[in-house]
Amino acid sequence: MKQVEIRLNIGAVAPLLDVIKQAADDLRTTLAIRARFPEEDADFNETWTQELMAGQNSDVRELLGLFDSEFFTDGAIAITGENCDSLLRACAALRLRIHERWLREVPVDIVEDPDAEITAVAEVARLPFAAYTFLDQIQKIILEHLSPAGTE
Repeated sequence: MKQVEIRLNIGAVAPLLDVIKQAADDLRTTLAIRARFPEEDADFNETWTQELMAGQNSDVRELLGLFDSEFFTDGAIAITGENCDSLLRACAALRLRIHERWLREVPVDIVEDPDAEITAVAEVARLPFAAYTFLDQIQKIILEHLSPAGTE
């Protein structure tokens, strides 16, 4: 099975994890994207929403689990073919939440520019912007080095 090990600077990543954990806390009770259902059946919609939220929360827990006590010892995270789909979904959900909560006022061309300078963002939004960019980089590494959704 393919695996990618990423070595990170613990001191640089720790503050980003604080933002990511706040976003994860927000997502415990809400979906990253509002669900739209084809039916007006309240019971069906509630059940489906709960299932979507359970999946989202499972994905986010999987991502946060990469940053356990072992990470804070050696600074490494491992992404495998088994967890890459879940991690992609978690990164996407967290990026959406970070954008909604902290980056709404930042122009989209800056938020989505991989070469954007941190100084282009208001000081209050710099840490969330860095967390957003960090999650984007994790997604790019997964897409470049692993085969999500069994496309090997």
